[in-house]
Amino acid sequence: MQKLYNSKYNIVMSGDVNVNYLIDNIRKNQLDAVLHSYNLAGIVKFPTGIGLNSHTTTDSVFIDTSTIGKYDLYPLINGLSDHDAQLLILNKVQKQEKEYHTYFKRKIIYHSRFPIEIKS
Repeated sequence: MQKLYNSKYNIVMSGDVNVNYLIDNIRKNQLDAVLHSYNLAGIVKFPTGIGLNSHTTTDSVFIDTSTIGKYDLYPLINGLSDHDAQLLILNKVQKQEKEYHTYFKRKIIYHSRFPIEIKS
């Protein structure tokens, strides 16, 4: 995360984090502490893994709710796995200003009847 993190970008992290977010436990608190240092918070509040005797939320989505204002998150039950997918729809993500510039420099040399362009 240290190499990838840049506060100028909206980050969405998702996956099977192997931490059940439906119950409060030390692993959840440790992961939250690390993610909060990057301004990320878990937004999945429904079970993503459903077994005969258990319900878990190990598949999660983490976003920066301070920059990503409105969003919708839906469970997608696929019937192929014991884990359900999530569909995240981001609405009105704050646009970041472009921080790149394109420059083009052209020299024109008059040695003959026709000018010669040299691109550099």
